[in-house]
Amino acid sequence: MGSVKGQVTMYGTPYTKGIVTFTPADGGPAGVSRTGENGEYELWSSGRKGAVIGKHKVSVTTIMEAEVTSQPSDMKSDDPKYAEMMTNQDPYKKVAAKKDPIPAKYNSQTELPFDVVSGSNKFDIPIK
Repeated sequence: MGSVKGQVTMYGTPYTKGIVTFTPADGGPAGVSRTGENGEYELWSSGRKGAVIGKHKVSVTTIMEAEVTSQPSDMKSDDPKYAEMMTNQDPYKKVAAKKDPIPAKYNSQTELPFDVVSGSNKFDIPIK
């Protein structure tokens, strides 16, 4: 394992709603991190800090948040009408329909390489 830290920026601004994934080219567990307040990330893999040593494809996706309508105060969650209301609002389909603002070349069609070595690794990701 090698520790991996860096910063994600989009058009020069820290990107705070990102998920960074390092997928090993030769298989194995991916290293994953959410970006913080300054767009900074630190990978974790299989419950440990870092990523497996070797070549990786790097991707960044946006955390999409569901817009869930709050429960009316006069309705209980065991009421059949409540279940119908929650099913009909289907917030997850709305989220899936949203377009990720990050260009595909950084996520779904990524070819962004990084070679993780033993020890400390730094990899900043400037999205343009």
